[in-house]
Amino acid sequence: MSSTDVRNDLIRDFYAHSPSQYLRTRITLLIAFGDARAPLHKALTDGVEAWNLRAQSGATPDQDETDGFAVIESLSIMYLAAEALLRLYFAHVDENSCPPLRLSGLTSYAKFKQNAAALISDPPSLESLRLVFRGGPDAPPDVSDQAWAEDADVLRFLVNRAAELMANEANVYNATKHGLAVQPRKSGMRLGSEHDPAGVMIDHHGSSIRFLNKMPSSGGATQHWRETVQFAFPSQNLALAYAFADEIDAIHTVAKGRLLGQEGAIAIHPRALLEYFGAVPFGSEYTGLLSMAMNRDFQVRVFSGA
Repeated sequence: MSSTDVRNDLIRDFYAHSPSQYLRTRITLLIAFGDARAPLHKALTDGVEAWNLRAQSGATPDQDETDGFAVIESLSIMYLAAEALLRLYFAHVDENSCPPLRLSGLTSYAKFKQNAAALISDPPSLESLRLVFRGGPDAPPDVSDQAWAEDADVLRFLVNRAAELMANEANVYNATKHGLAVQPRKSGMRLGSEHDPAGVMIDHHGSSIRFLNKMPSSGGATQHWRETVQFAFPSQNLALAYAFADEIDAIHTVAKGRLLGQEGAIAIHPRALLEYFGAVPFGSEYTGLLSMAMNRDFQVRVFSGA
């Protein structure tokens, strides 16, 4: 078999299945778990069986257990979707002749983070983004100029947000996926006047995660650590992951058209999606980032072994 035949087989096999299907299944299952009316809750209590295995929770999860699971799982899905999106983008950005090989060659996570950071400091042009995600700079015949412009704003936001998650918030991702070193909890934060309700900028109580970060140290007898309590909102996490999944499908659709001559549909996003992502569920006057965290720094004395 020639190298061209091998390449063509790799391409056909690779684009036969999109990782978005896996992501959307996890999203759907998590929403079903959070819906107390769904048959899933009764099934967990009564027992479920598949692949010659049976599991039974013994009791329906209470609201705190459900919220704790949803916080960690929604973060895991969101970060996984962001990483998949960026890796696929890097594999397709220069119209590579065999993206599956390029994707499999992206093995250095340090280099991957550097590439993600570069997307923030030096954002790609709209033309290059549209080439990868939309197949070209021009709007399809059935898409208006306004809808095409709105889609561009959302596309730039999604790529930038995925890059931020990988480059600037990797500590949360690492704590979630490596040893599940996060603890779900209920937390609260109030910022503003204690006596004037109109002067309160943030007043939020809800689901959060707690994790530890090892901070850079100058050496010596102490090690610096940071305890972070970060509020998390499953609804926004999952909505963002779903949007990432749409763009993963878009990359696949464009590549299949270019490499295999197959036609497909691509989702165009309205600007209203940005308004949803920017609607922070606390503090009517708060207009900050999509996430909010509280940090506590401390030191641990290091003893050398005998």
